[in-house]
Amino acid sequence: MCVYALLLSSLCLATIVQAQQCSTPIGGPNMNLKDEYIIKNTFEDGAVVYFKCNVGYQPAGGSGKITCTAGLWSPVLLECEKKSCGAPTEVEFGQYGDTTAEFGDTVKYECKKGYNLVGNSVLRCEDQGWAGREPTCEVIRCVTPDGVVNGTFTPLEEIYEYNSVVKYDCNKDVVRNGSSELVCSEDGKFHPDPPTCVWVECRDPVITHAVYERGSRPPHRYKASVTYSCEKGYNLQGSSTITCTIDSQWSPALPSCISKSSIGNPSICL
Repeated sequence: MCVYALLLSSLCLATIVQAQQCSTPIGGPNMNLKDEYIIKNTFEDGAVVYFKCNVGYQPAGGSGKITCTAGLWSPVLLECEKKSCGAPTEVEFGQYGDTTAEFGDTVKYECKKGYNLVGNSVLRCEDQGWAGREPTCEVIRCVTPDGVVNGTFTPLEEIYEYNSVVKYDCNKDVVRNGSSELVCSEDGKFHPDPPTCVWVECRDPVITHAVYERGSRPPHRYKASVTYSCEKGYNLQGSSTITCTIDSQWSPALPSCISKSSIGNPSICL
């Protein structure tokens, strides 16, 4: 009888002890137990544990401390909110897109026209702030353009910045073929291609039965023009005035003088 009573008493005592323990507590959103409590499955009556906000979150009110009392945990009053990285750094000659600047957000930078982005174009809001090398916007530069034979360009610099203009001139007696101005462009090169300085001289026209009326005399240089008519009894076919072009050719093509007697009287083959 005594043995039975002793066993019953021990069983009751064990039940009471078991009832006073607490299981692992569950916190609110975006929080976890501090590291030293995570490995435990049960906690004794009166035990005190602490919750902390997850990475990227910070306390917004309340305490992370709770207590085990008679098998129950006191309420978790801690509140956690996302951390803010604050406004991204302004970049001279650049801009960035919209962002709430909260943990996990990203921001993308772009440079204004004529500038290259150096560094990371995208930064990420992490636990300790914006992560990544802050970019800079550097002006686009062009190397010195090619020179031309029988000509020069100005100004002469070691480095030219975006939108810089160089102007080409040809020496006396040669003619520029191409644009006189080149611009430092977004690809770091000058456009259009440099011109050439060419010697232009058209041969003296030879037109049978033609009569010189007015215009250039040899040598015929660039843009020189000559006007012709035809001898009596001949009709002019083509343009009466021709001009010496940049490729040392007459334009339009040389005219011809056609005998009036041959017009309307084609040869008859028997």
